[in-house]
Amino acid sequence: MKSLMIGRRKFLRSCSIGAAAATSGLCARTLLAQTGIITPLTPGPEVDQFKKAQEILLLKYGVSARSRYLKINKPPLTAHVLEAGRGTPVLLLHGGGATAAQFAPLMGAMQKEFHLFAPDRPGCGLTDKIDYHGIEFREHAVNFVGGILDGLELPKAAIVANSMGGYWALVFALAHPERVSKLVLLGEPAASGPPQANAPAPPPSPKVPTIEGMRAKWKGRLGMNIDHVSPEIWDEELAGANLPGAGLGWDSMVEEFVLRQKLSTYALRPDLKGLGPETLFIWGDKDSMGTGAKMGQEMAAIAPHARCEILNEAGHMPWIDQTERCAQLTIEFLKSAG
Repeated sequence: MKSLMIGRRKFLRSCSIGAAAATSGLCARTLLAQTGIITPLTPGPEVDQFKKAQEILLLKYGVSARSRYLKINKPPLTAHVLEAGRGTPVLLLHGGGATAAQFAPLMGAMQKEFHLFAPDRPGCGLTDKIDYHGIEFREHAVNFVGGILDGLELPKAAIVANSMGGYWALVFALAHPERVSKLVLLGEPAASGPPQANAPAPPPSPKVPTIEGMRAKWKGRLGMNIDHVSPEIWDEELAGANLPGAGLGWDSMVEEFVLRQKLSTYALRPDLKGLGPETLFIWGDKDSMGTGAKMGQEMAAIAPHARCEILNEAGHMPWIDQTERCAQLTIEFLKSAG
């Protein structure tokens, strides 16, 4: 564990990017904040630990997945994608600073019915690291999702998404409705509630990630029942948080999305009237993000082909709190006639 922490600190504090950086004393994180660049994920003990934790997590939920690495042009990076199952294609987009493997409980239930593709979003998991400073975030989200579909040679797919992944799914579906067959949004899409004066921004990434800190966050901020979270999920989450660049990706994303560009799912409400794909919101009644499940009901009322299901005793990640019911609703919706 000590080596994981040291590796992450080295990435954030390194001053090896060019002689100018060495002369001025700027660390890698400061330089990246000025330029907004993508950094390849390099092999090391942190990466090995994450791959092992990911493998164990997928095995826990019986997911037969393989890793694929796609080179996409816009944004120019290499993206890691977990592929499992067969049948109708479904793209899964994870939230915040999470990883694709966080969907393992849901993937285990869906893999017999669908061909699943779960990418690590930029800055997360085994996809290239990124500093979001100076990047037009909405455009980047649309380009990334489109780039993944292009790399997988999928003209069209259903999308299942959570939290920040939900925002990415929505802006992509609004920009390219012809490429989205159906849309399932699990938990609150990022910033779905109305703006609140002096509302605190999401907390920065911890300098030293711990499972104890994650448990407190998931229980308090996300409304999760932490007794429903398996040890394998915690271990994979911790390994992901310790990957070089993971903290930078989260912090710069929050600064751009919330503070500088002031983006939100709430701001998309006028556009939802023209949302083409059939959409299912699955909202946990304990999801403590935003102002509650009524937000999902309100958005479902705005969109022309949408409905909202509220799951009892479920938080921000309903497929973890209520795996069987969440999977049932998702599968039935995706298989239903359009």
